[in-house]
Amino acid sequence: MLKEVTMRATGKLSNRIVLMSFVMLVALLAFFIVTTIYTAKSSVNKTMGAQAVAVAENIAKHLNPEEYEQLSKDPRESKLYWQLREELNELREVNGVLYAYTFAVPQEDKKVRFLVDGMPADDEENAGVIGEESASTLYKDIEKVMDAGSYYSDILHSGFGDYLSGTVPLKDASGNIVAFIGVDIEANEVSGVANAVLTAILPALIIVILILTGIVMLIMYRYINRALKPLAKLGDAVTSFAQGDIAKASMEVEKIQLKGKNEISIFAQAFQEALQKLKETFQTIQQQTFTLQNVVKKIDETTQHVETSNAQIADRIVEIAAGSEQQQQNNQEVVLTMNEMSIGIQRLADTTSEIAESSSTMTGLVETSVNHSQEVVSQIQNVESSVLRTAKHVEEMGDRFGSIEEMVTIITSIADQTNLLALNAAIEAARAGEAGKGFAVVADEVRKLAELSKASADEIHTHLNSFKTITERALHEMSGSSIDVQAGNRAVQRIGESLEKILKSVVEVNNKIQDDSAVIEEMSAGSEEILATTEQMNDIAQHSVQGTKEVAMASDLQVTMVSELNEVVAMLDQTFKEVTKTINTFKL
Repeated sequence: MLKEVTMRATGKLSNRIVLMSFVMLVALLAFFIVTTIYTAKSSVNKTMGAQAVAVAENIAKHLNPEEYEQLSKDPRESKLYWQLREELNELREVNGVLYAYTFAVPQEDKKVRFLVDGMPADDEENAGVIGEESASTLYKDIEKVMDAGSYYSDILHSGFGDYLSGTVPLKDASGNIVAFIGVDIEANEVSGVANAVLTAILPALIIVILILTGIVMLIMYRYINRALKPLAKLGDAVTSFAQGDIAKASMEVEKIQLKGKNEISIFAQAFQEALQKLKETFQTIQQQTFTLQNVVKKIDETTQHVETSNAQIADRIVEIAAGSEQQQQNNQEVVLTMNEMSIGIQRLADTTSEIAESSSTMTGLVETSVNHSQEVVSQIQNVESSVLRTAKHVEEMGDRFGSIEEMVTIITSIADQTNLLALNAAIEAARAGEAGKGFAVVADEVRKLAELSKASADEIHTHLNSFKTITERALHEMSGSSIDVQAGNRAVQRIGESLEKILKSVVEVNNKIQDDSAVIEEMSAGSEEILATTEQMNDIAQHSVQGTKEVAMASDLQVTMVSELNEVVAMLDQTFKEVTKTINTFKL
C-alpha cells in the first residue's frame, strides 16, 4: 500500500513539474509575441519619424533664413509672405508630403503661431493663417526641437486619415533660430506595413517556439521521471523498514543507482546512514539487555541483604538514642555551673578594668603636674635671667648718668665763663660810646643765653640726681627680687623632684594593675570560651539526639524504600522482557 502511494505521489509530482514548466513557457511565449508586436510598430513609427525629420531638413536647406527673419519681424500677408508661401508649396509638392509649414519663434506667451503655411494661394480653407495658434504643435514640442535639434510625433489620427509630424529649426548664418519648419507625412499605410511584417514573421516564429517548447517539455519529462525514479525504490525501503525488516530496507537502498548529487541522492545517503546507525543501535541494545538482566538479578539480591542490615541498624540506633538523651541532661547541668562561674569572673574583670582606668588617669595627671613644674622652673629661671640682665642695664644707666653729670658741670662752667665774658664786653662797649652800642646788644644777648644755659644745666643736674636716686632704689629692689626668684626656683625644683618620685611609684602601681587586669581578662575570656565550648557540646548532644531520632526514622523509611525497590526491580524485569520481545521483531 505504501509503495502504491509513493508511486502515485511520484507520478503526480513529475506531472505537476512538467505542467508548471509548460505554463511558464506559454506565458513567456505570450510575452515574447506582445513584445515583438510592440517593437515592430515602434520601429515603423521611428522609421517614419526619421523620414519626416529628413524631409523637413531637406526643405530647410532650400529656404532663405533672412527672408523668414524679416517676415517674423513684420508678420502680415505682404508680398514677401505670398512669395515664401508659393516657394514652400512647391517644396511640399516636390517632397511628396501632406503639409509643409513654418512657425514663428515663440514669444513670452509661449504660444506656437503659424508663419507661412505651404499651401496653394487659392486654398484658403486648409491653409493656416499667419499669426494663428497651432492646435497640434505645442510649446513643449518646440522645446524638444531646441534641445535635440529635431522632433517627430507619434502617429496622429484625424478625420482626414493618419499622419506623422516632423519639426526642425531654421537657422541663419550665425546659428540663431529664426523659425521652425514642420512637415506632415501620410501614415495610413504604417499600420498595414506593421501588420504585414507581423503576419509574415509571427506564424513561423510561433511554430518554431512551439516545436522548441515541445522538445524542451519532452526532455524535461524524461529527465524528471528519471530523476524521481529513486523515490519509488526509497518507498520500497521505507515499507520494509515500517515492517521491521531493517536488513531488507538497507539492501533496497544500496540497490539504488544515484547519479549526480541532488536532494534525492542526499536523502538516500542520509536514509542509508540512518538505517546503518539504527541497526548498530539495536545490536547494542540487544547486547545491553543481557547485561541489564544480570544487573537486575544483582540488585534483587542486594536489596534483600540491605533489608536485613537495616533491621539490625534500627535496633542499634534505638540504644544510641537512649544514651544520647542521658548525656544531654548531664551537659545541661555543666552549662549552668559554668555560666555562674563566668558571670563572677566577668564582674571581677569589670572591677579591675575600672581600677586600671582610674590608675591610668592618675598617672596622666601626675605626668601633667611634673611637666607643669618643669615649665614653672624654666619660666622662673627665665625671670631670674631677665632680672639680672635688667640690673646690669640699670647699673650701666647709672654709670651713664655720672658721665652726663660731668658734662652738665662742664656746661655750667662754660655758661659762667660766657656770662663773665659778656659782662666784660658790655663794659667795653659802654666805654666805646656810640660805636659800641651794637656790640653791647650782642653782649647782652650772649649774657642772656649763658644765663639760660646755666639754668638748663642746673635743671638737668637736678633731674640726674633724681634719676640716680631712682636707679639706686631699682637696683636694691632687683637684688631682693633676684634672691626671691632664686629661692622660688629651688622650691619649685624640689617640688618637681617630689612629683617625679610620685610618678615613678604611680607608674609601677599602674603597671601591676594593668598586668592583673590582663590576667583577669584572660580568665574571663577563658571562662567564656569554656562556657561556649560547653554550650556547643550541649548543642552537639542535642543535635546528636535529634540526628539519632532522624536516623531511626530514615532507617524505617529506608526499609520501606527497599521494599518499594523490590517492587521496582520486579517491574524492571517485566519491562526488560517486553523490550527484548519488541527488539526481536526487527530483522537485523
